Amino acid sequence: MRYEDWDVLLFPRDCKIPIKEFKVACHVVHDAEFSHTHGSFGLPTVCCFVPSLAAGAPFQISIHSWYTPPSVSQYAKSYSNFPETVTFEARLFIDGRLVASTVLDRMMTAWPHIIAHSFGLPKNGELDCLKFPSFRREVLQQSFWSPADDMGRIKLVISEGFPRDSLSMPIERVKNVVTFSFQHAPLGEWPQPLTMLVRD
Repeated sequence: MRYEDWDVLLFPRDCKIPIKEFKVACHVVHDAEFSHTHGSFGLPTVCCFVPSLAAGAPFQISIHSWYTPPSVSQYAKSYSNFPETVTFEARLFIDGRLVASTVLDRMMTAWPHIIAHSFGLPKNGELDCLKFPSFRREVLQQSFWSPADDMGRIKLVISEGFPRDSLSMPIERVKNVVTFSFQHAPLGEWPQPLTMLVRD
């Protein structure tokens, strides 16, 4: 999916072909993270449906900026006396749970940037790969659809901020730029109304 100069794709691990996307659309949702500072600013959220991989299958996410260095918002530029230090952060959420994050240095990041590992460390000490989530059957019981929902979604949030000398908080976020939301489902299991929704 693409938003302005940002492009984000899901891939099965060790595969060069991205997972097919259905019904891509952009919505503006309430940004609860910065509602106390940004007032009524909304967060662009690009949504799509994707076919589920097998639960636990390794996957990765590709982040690309078609403009180098990525453009910085006027809000971030005016936030500090050192606008040249603005950097970007990408956070990956699965079902609303943060599973990975990375700092995207504007001047040094090589594109595309790949996220293939989660925070978890298995017993052998190696980095744990991203694992595709199980399909949340609760979604079938919902009578409405919202672009802001977390359940059954793989979400990547790109934010602007300033670097900090902290391992626990390497960037001080000041603005969320965009959210990419992938809602996954085994297409054969959708009830008829939702099957029609994701059909080309």
